[in-house]
Amino acid sequence: MNTLRRLAQHDAAYLLVFIFLISLNLRGPVTGLPPLLDRISQDLHLSSSQSGLLTSLPLLIFALFAPVASWLTRHFQIERILATGVGLIALGMVARSLGSLSTLYMGAVLIGAGIAIGNVLLPSLLKREFPNHIVQLTAIYVLMMSVGGFIMSSFAVPLSVFAEGSGFTLPMSSWSFALACQGLMILLPLVVWFTCKITQHHTPQINNTEVSPKLWRSVTAWQVAGFLAVNSLVNYIVVAWVPSILVSYGYTDSTAGLYQGYLQLAGALPSLILAPFIHRLGSHRRLCLIATGLTWLSLFGFLYLPSWSGVWAVSFGFGVSMGFILGLSFVSLRTNSPKQAAALSGMAQLIGYTLAALGPVLIGALHDWRHSWDEPLYVLLVIGFLWMILGWMASPKPSK
Repeated sequence: MNTLRRLAQHDAAYLLVFIFLISLNLRGPVTGLPPLLDRISQDLHLSSSQSGLLTSLPLLIFALFAPVASWLTRHFQIERILATGVGLIALGMVARSLGSLSTLYMGAVLIGAGIAIGNVLLPSLLKREFPNHIVQLTAIYVLMMSVGGFIMSSFAVPLSVFAEGSGFTLPMSSWSFALACQGLMILLPLVVWFTCKITQHHTPQINNTEVSPKLWRSVTAWQVAGFLAVNSLVNYIVVAWVPSILVSYGYTDSTAGLYQGYLQLAGALPSLILAPFIHRLGSHRRLCLIATGLTWLSLFGFLYLPSWSGVWAVSFGFGVSMGFILGLSFVSLRTNSPKQAAALSGMAQLIGYTLAALGPVLIGALHDWRHSWDEPLYVLLVIGFLWMILGWMASPKPSK
């Protein structure tokens, strides 16, 4: 009996390592490209719209492929689908390092499909294998996402500069070299998949009507999906436009970029707090109110007290990341089976990434129309208030 228990613990450890290494690659392949956009645009003579499509295309693929990822769970093991998603990310990172516009677009599509699989199925896998530690493990894998995003973003330009000044004749451009180096990180989960024993479990079969179309008629599903969707909407709008907002207030572009760095760095803090201390921090509703309240206060501060923008950047990054962690955990906590969790995750990401792709464009158009950032910030304040309400409704009710 003890031998069986030890074997089960080993399998769980391998699976956790696999999950966390996948998470390391769920943000970086997207955030690692924008620092190189100027170099890519100059080298390939791209227009602004062509460059913009390189960053927005993965978001559109996230939205389109999310329902496909949840549908696949009806026919294949979750672990095998995740491994396929990792393979798609790897192929995409190879493709976009080949140095042409067509391969950059192809890479964006493959990477978007692979990341969509990971985003949709990781909450489902945690629900099935670790139902008593959902919030803690979700916090850790979101932290790994932040770490991966930070590494790929931070080293993109230095790797390109290194390639230019190395003195070696490379068979690729400097930015292609940087993108190729980023692809090394995706090898880690592939190594674990092929070398470690990860037991693949067949999820119990359920009637498809359990998840679709019944899911789309569920009030709870809409509350959770809406909470995650608005989180993505607010986050991508602010990340896209906060440097421009700060420059309009008189900050230099370097300071505005630094404050955006604060925002990204602060996004890692909730993971460090929620993972070890979740049971001491109160109900999910209280945590959700803290997350949404901090985010709303930050938007209010950007509008009415811009001289404290460094503080607002940190509090926004903390609040919106905490909301993301809680929203992902609600996918598992408010469903009854791993397949329900996968379907709800797919629903949330279909809505969320569609909004995330459209939101920055619409807010930018509003700014161009009004020639001011005040009206866009007023709109964000209204959206932030609605996010508070959705968070309260989406949160699991406190146990009596």
